[in-house]
Amino acid sequence: MEKKDSNSFILIAFLILLLYVWNKMLKERTSTVNPRKPNEKCVDPDFKDVIIDISQCRGSYIDENRKLILGDSGCDVIVLQQRLNQIEQVNILQPSGKFDCATLEKLKRVKGVSTISLNDFLEVEQIGLDTLKPSNVHSTQKYMDLN
Repeated sequence: MEKKDSNSFILIAFLILLLYVWNKMLKERTSTVNPRKPNEKCVDPDFKDVIIDISQCRGSYIDENRKLILGDSGCDVIVLQQRLNQIEQVNILQPSGKFDCATLEKLKRVKGVSTISLNDFLEVEQIGLDTLKPSNVHSTQKYMDLN
């Protein structure tokens, strides 16, 4: 009988530990999906005189390891916006190169995070500049070309 009691105790302790770990993982997952409070409204950053032209981004170097956050701007944000549009082809973002609240909300819906680097996308999701834009001219230049 004592061996049966000790086995039951070990089983109960293991189940309690398992529930604790599962609950902790669930809380961490919830906190990464929505780091802000639910009723907190996103405020668009002030992008004063920021104008980003997609044609000027072609051939420019893009650091795919850089973490993109609300308020960033540049060619890498255009690539982010195009990748998000490719994954979720509703509520299309105008590729402005400005990481605004619309970009943040789409990023949360599509990837479940509020910051991301371009390397965090799956290989099949990794499109470059202008691949979504129809063109009559065939170009083999990709956004990472340094010419």
